[in-house]
Amino acid sequence: MKRALKLLRIPGRLSRKGENGKLLIIAGSKQYHGAPVFSILGARRFCDLTYFLPGDKSPGILQSVLPIPEPIIVSEPVEADCVLYGPGLGKAKFPFSKIKSYQRKVIDGDGFKKITKKDLKDTIITPHEGEFRRFFGVPSTPKNVQEFAMKYSCTILKKGPTDLISDGTKLIKNTKGNSGMTKGGTGDVLAGLTAAFFCTNPPLVAAASAAYISGLAGDILFKKQNYAYCASDLAEALPEAYKKTISSL
Repeated sequence: MKRALKLLRIPGRLSRKGENGKLLIIAGSKQYHGAPVFSILGARRFCDLTYFLPGDKSPGILQSVLPIPEPIIVSEPVEADCVLYGPGLGKAKFPFSKIKSYQRKVIDGDGFKKITKKDLKDTIITPHEGEFRRFFGVPSTPKNVQEFAMKYSCTILKKGPTDLISDGTKLIKNTKGNSGMTKGGTGDVLAGLTAAFFCTNPPLVAAASAAYISGLAGDILFKKQNYAYCASDLAEALPEAYKKTISSL
């Protein structure tokens, strides 16, 4: 894990707007308004520009997102370094084919229901145990995670009490985090952070760093208030976790 964290790109002192990541988030539906909010909160401090494209035209999605000043709301895919596809998409019909041309993609949540295994190449996927079993048909043992990452040329961040992260060559285990992170929306925060890092980092570095920093944020919150925290608290704790991580390397 420490080797991956050491490779995490730090914005240069002389860098300009846009050089440290432009992220497009495609998320939300009539059923699920909160997921894109948490993904935006997870990403917004770790990339220069965040674009948000609602999965469908439900006004409820925009009402949820508009209080956040950072995202630029768009109606079609725009130029971006990475795309996060899936949080809260529900029954929205936004097709994965519209973003296939993007080189860097993170698939999360309902995105797994809209892709096939052929779509996994060069992506980061962030399944929990149930999503992994439904998509691959087997449990997420360390061996299976590494083998499927290799077979489909993707990077897998399998969320759990111990996160398993693999690009098919290396397998990294992350033990940061606690049971307070089972709250709804925490996975969306992690997906947003992962995608923000993937804008400017190799996939294994992005996935492992996001898992570690998100887990550390959860541990910081647990130390302060036990299990009494939620997804928005987790997003707000990410800067402190990021600073502690960078300072410790």
